[in-house]
Amino acid sequence: MKRKTALRTATIGFAGMLAGGLSSCRGDDPEFDCSAQQEKFEESYATDGILLPDLTVSPSYPMAMVFSETGIQRLLNGLVGNDVPFASKLNIGPYSLNFFPTTTPVIEIVKVPNCAQCVLFSLDFDFQIEAEDGDPGGAGIGQAQLAIPLKLIQNDDGTSDLVAAYDKATVKDMPFNTNGIDTKDYPGLEGALEILATEALRAQYKTTTLLHFEPWTIGGNDVKLSAQKFAIFTDTKVISLGMQTNLDLPRGVAVEVGRALPMGVPLEVQMHPGLLLGMAQRMITEGEISRSYNDKGKPDPKGLYGVTLDSMVPNKIDGSNILDVGFRVWRTDEGFCGYAIAETSLKLDIDQANNNIKVSPGDDLRVTGGEGVGELAQDNQELIDKNKNLVAEFKKSLGEQVGITLNYNEVGVEGSTILFDTQALVVAQKSIDIIIDFEVVASKDGG
Repeated sequence: MKRKTALRTATIGFAGMLAGGLSSCRGDDPEFDCSAQQEKFEESYATDGILLPDLTVSPSYPMAMVFSETGIQRLLNGLVGNDVPFASKLNIGPYSLNFFPTTTPVIEIVKVPNCAQCVLFSLDFDFQIEAEDGDPGGAGIGQAQLAIPLKLIQNDDGTSDLVAAYDKATVKDMPFNTNGIDTKDYPGLEGALEILATEALRAQYKTTTLLHFEPWTIGGNDVKLSAQKFAIFTDTKVISLGMQTNLDLPRGVAVEVGRALPMGVPLEVQMHPGLLLGMAQRMITEGEISRSYNDKGKPDPKGLYGVTLDSMVPNKIDGSNILDVGFRVWRTDEGFCGYAIAETSLKLDIDQANNNIKVSPGDDLRVTGGEGVGELAQDNQELIDKNKNLVAEFKKSLGEQVGITLNYNEVGVEGSTILFDTQALVVAQKSIDIIIDFEVVASKDGG
């Protein structure tokens, strides 16, 4: 596990750390020595953006997708539509029972005996009795409760699926009335019909995919993000999907899965701020965010200025939705070298026009320390102003990549489209919570 710097605020508008008259790369003061500063610069980012050979094997997760009862209900109803999973016909001796659901199924996240990963599926129905020759033999009404197992399947191509295993569902309760007869008065009869209904249900309905998770597409696509853990929390009535990555993150970068969602919220995406830091550092490693800049502040692999990202933490003011960012700007060539330590911010908002999260670089910039020429920048606003283009370029690229990470939407279902509506976000110290409303609609092309 790589060692990270303490999370604090930083970004750095390093100055045009030129000092007229000093042309020698090696001065008397080692803090200004360019060779020494180049070595320090390279060492400072040597462990940034490291990828593990595979996904982290850990019981903690830097990201989670959490569904409430409302959310799971929408998934099931949107995918199943009118084809409600309930036995349409049962053959009992010389008669058959034809069932017709009369209500929209209701999903409950409750404890189901002998099935820790089941949800309870309830509906009302009418039924008709027919003789072998098709003559009607009566009618009735009833209710049914089905225990439907949910499970997470890992596919060979790196994708994963959350599925409802209707072929393993169980009818737990099925009372009904017909011709004045209440099956509750005949438990043996009701129990026998529940067994027959379970067999018919499993035979007629197959496993249905609720969600399909594609690999994360960001940067060079070397970063992996995958749904690895599925759990049902009956006390808070949520279903949580823990997402794991191959980014080498500190052990403490983990969200608290299983928290209750606000009333009426169907889905919440939770990200630890440390995931954003690790992803941004990886994007610098891959070159999506430039590490080197020329004296005009433009990305340049041979530039004499460099940038390293130190920290990205939520601002301590509740409700500000601001990330405080800490970084360093280095000068490593052409005499009088060193680095400056600075802080700035990123503001997170909901972009209603584009229905996603907008990340806006702040105008604030604070130089808090440094070494060599960077130490002089603490009290020299002129030096900072000379490098405003570099700082602006870095903050712009950083905001874009953080926005890509926050707007994770690699989720789909076969034959349908999930329309996401980002409603709100809350930036807390250990989790950025993105509240999402969604609707499941049939794809126009049917695929």
